[in-house]
Amino acid sequence: MTPEERVSLSRGDDEHERKAIQDVLEFGVHILHVFDPDGENPRFSYTVGLWHHHQHPEVILFGLKEELCHSVLNTLNDEIADGKSFLAESSSLEILEGFRCYFEKLPKDQYESCLGWARWFYGGDDFEAVQLIWPNTSGVFPWQSNADEHLRWMEPILTKRPLLVS
Repeated sequence: MTPEERVSLSRGDDEHERKAIQDVLEFGVHILHVFDPDGENPRFSYTVGLWHHHQHPEVILFGLKEELCHSVLNTLNDEIADGKSFLAESSSLEILEGFRCYFEKLPKDQYESCLGWARWFYGGDDFEAVQLIWPNTSGVFPWQSNADEHLRWMEPILTKRPLLVS
């Protein structure tokens, strides 16, 4: 699928697909929030459009409230549009004030279960994605021995563990 075909509103079969395409055209990104109404799986949010506009990996993050996820992902979109990058094996202190966040490559075998709309938008898995990994308010990451079970549940690490920067 060509980039022009990708953002053609005529390819949208319903109002949701057309809204996603329109958001990518207008804002450079469409943000999706996924939650399990039964609470058995953690909520997550991700972008669609970063790869289309900037050849920048899409970003997925788990466990934060929808409003915060939306704000973080919109800010990332703005910063990427201004030339910043948040690529695999990088970190930033500017995402969640006072806390270092990491970015790691999301394995392709996670795309089907996590990035359904992005797969639809791109017509398959021919795009890159990273997981944004954040600590709790005590600075603890889910894989650390002092992480509680709730943090480990709400922020599953689908990537390799980052090399922590002190």
